[in-house]
Amino acid sequence: MIHTLILDDEIYARKGLISVLPWEKHGFKIIGEASSGEKALEFLRNHETDVVFTDLTMPGMSGFEFMKEALKEHRELKAVVLTCHQDFGCIQDALRLGAIDYIVKTQLEKEKLEEVLERIATRVKHGQPSHHHHDLFPDHNNESRKKYSDEVVSSIRHAVKFINDHVLGGIHQEEAARAANMSRGYFSTCFKDIVGTPFGDYVRSRKIMKAEELLLQTTKPIYWIADQLGFQDEKYFSKLFREQIGRTPTEYREQGGKP
Repeated sequence: MIHTLILDDEIYARKGLISVLPWEKHGFKIIGEASSGEKALEFLRNHETDVVFTDLTMPGMSGFEFMKEALKEHRELKAVVLTCHQDFGCIQDALRLGAIDYIVKTQLEKEKLEEVLERIATRVKHGQPSHHHHDLFPDHNNESRKKYSDEVVSSIRHAVKFINDHVLGGIHQEEAARAANMSRGYFSTCFKDIVGTPFGDYVRSRKIMKAEELLLQTTKPIYWIADQLGFQDEKYFSKLFREQIGRTPTEYREQGGKP
């Protein structure tokens, strides 16, 4: 069984989630619930837990802060975020922190949730790495995605994985389109619709995520990291990094990545 903790500051949200979803059917066992990030961290220290479903907006410690702490302390733990609305930026931030999936609380429709639980169970069982490596993309824009066949969605998924695997060095849209077996123009449209962000923006954000990793895990100079990521110009790289992270690469490294 997948040992599961539910974290939400609203008792009715917790009870609702616990009663509405067919947990057992998909191999989940609810072993606890918590009303705050602090209580959840305490619970995790005393109980073997495989996955935590966490709300993002809570008084005191937010879901983001909780995830940072929890995933640092418990490397094997998986996190799924609960959100009230499909705020793509918010969801992407959570995925960047290490969440493996998300559930929109206002859309607790039975058949959709069966699918989501099935997907989460698969990710937990197959050890989808929870830290910084996601080749999934949020189902935030189902409307625009519905016009594409499963085959096209699957090709774009494949391209996303290709980008994530080749983020070091310069990656061009032509290569990604080739990996997806599509013409460049059609690939560009499909990618933006299905992933929810243009190809160039997605690649840049992946490169910055990789830069965060390299800054913390190596002592290599900034120009070396910029070069590894395919940026010819260290200044341009630093500017992009600052725009996305809010600090220069040097500041980020000095502060150990902590906000």
